[in-house]
Amino acid sequence: MKRALHFGAGNIGRGFIGWLLVDAGFQVTFADVVPGLVRDIAEKRRYRVIELGEEKRVVEVEGVDACLLDSERCAELAAESDWITTAVGVRHLAAVAEVLVQGFRLRMQADRGGDVIVIACENAVRATSQLRDHVLRLADDAVRSFVDARVRFLDAAVDRIAPNREEHAEEPLDCVVESYYEWVVEGSPVPGAPSGISWVSNLDPYLQRKLYLVNGAHAAIAYLAHLYGIRTIGEALSHADIRQHAAQFQQEAARGLAHRYAEFDLGHLAAYADKVRARFANPYVVDHVGRVARDPLRKLAPGERLMGPLMAAAEAGCEAQAIQRAIASALCYDDDQDEASVELGRLIAEIGVEGAARKVCGLDGPLLEGVVSAYQALKAQFR
Repeated sequence: MKRALHFGAGNIGRGFIGWLLVDAGFQVTFADVVPGLVRDIAEKRRYRVIELGEEKRVVEVEGVDACLLDSERCAELAAESDWITTAVGVRHLAAVAEVLVQGFRLRMQADRGGDVIVIACENAVRATSQLRDHVLRLADDAVRSFVDARVRFLDAAVDRIAPNREEHAEEPLDCVVESYYEWVVEGSPVPGAPSGISWVSNLDPYLQRKLYLVNGAHAAIAYLAHLYGIRTIGEALSHADIRQHAAQFQQEAARGLAHRYAEFDLGHLAAYADKVRARFANPYVVDHVGRVARDPLRKLAPGERLMGPLMAAAEAGCEAQAIQRAIASALCYDDDQDEASVELGRLIAEIGVEGAARKVCGLDGPLLEGVVSAYQALKAQFR
């Protein structure tokens, strides 16, 4: 039986990547840093996935195992596995790389045949390439040669919402996910891969489509909803202003994407955007505004989910009023429990919103003027 080692046993790990690997016939072991979670999976060797779509569906996933991420067994499994995947958060990839270097060294010593597929399934741009860089930085010359010859690091874009477990989970290991998912991998198809993977020759258009039309629209909804005092994304989309704002944000971002990439036309992107908003409005998926809005400094950074769409629209010579309003509403975000929000507020108090937008977003010229104007309008509307 093919073996897979998946780092990260959370909702996305178990309810998305791990489940598809099990369904494709892999013997899957989850590696995690939480001892109780590892113990429960190892003892029960099964869990349930609760899919929330038009109807609720419960699927049993059986025959799995688990180990602690920094254990000797984890390194041994890294040496034995045909596929290695992650869903740990991009900040934790360096810790995964340490295990992979140990595992690859053991695989060399055992003279084990076959290539290794490595895919980092993170909410970040080219996370697998980042993982490979970590591995090569830690590796000696022999392991680097092994990686070059035998390991395929494949970049991917993944998309699946894992909502709150409340009112849906009944057992401790239950995973709660929306029914929709997308797993796009750059490269030629690998025999025996999960059937749910879409293989593409160039991942960049799909990374940006997801970042702009999913993550960007999500943020645009959340920041405006916060100003209105709305608690959840579903509630926000029942508000006429926010619903129209989200659709216009996506339209402007889509024009930029269609201008930038021949792979996309406006009809395809409009249908994709409609589906995204329908997913956000799913009554089963309760997603809190505070979760989506947190860390505005990162979400306002150049190339990120709000600034990326603005630059794409500017390249296309398109209007970007909704995108500028979304950026302005993020600059208005005020949550004293969010360190990034507190820091953003301090910056604006010290150097003004124009100075903060220059420093945080990298804005200048007419685009900066548009964001500042939108900020002032929001301040007047919600004073």
